[in-house]
Amino acid sequence: MKPGIKILNEEQGSGAKIGAKDCVTLVHSCYLSKGDPLYESRFETLAINDRKIIAGLRYGLEGMRVGGQRRFQASPHLCYGEAGVPYEIPPNAVLIFEVTVKSKA
Repeated sequence: MKPGIKILNEEQGSGAKIGAKDCVTLVHSCYLSKGDPLYESRFETLAINDRKIIAGLRYGLEGMRVGGQRRFQASPHLCYGEAGVPYEIPPNAVLIFEVTVKSKA
């Protein structure tokens, strides 16, 4: 696991393991460390190595399997860093992700 990612809770899936070059369909939510939601239950298909995805989410998916669920914390340097996102994500914010991998494309 990449430094800066801390797994808080996990249920291993029984499906195929996802890799860095895979496309996956997942449901995910993101919260500030104090519990304030940034978004909830977003259903989408992502290419794991797509640079448009923040590193915190990309690295937090490492080692997951289809059908698996994971709740993990991502450090600011893997998310939005010192800049944050004005009016949305404060500077140096630790983000919490909850992810369920539905399928591998």
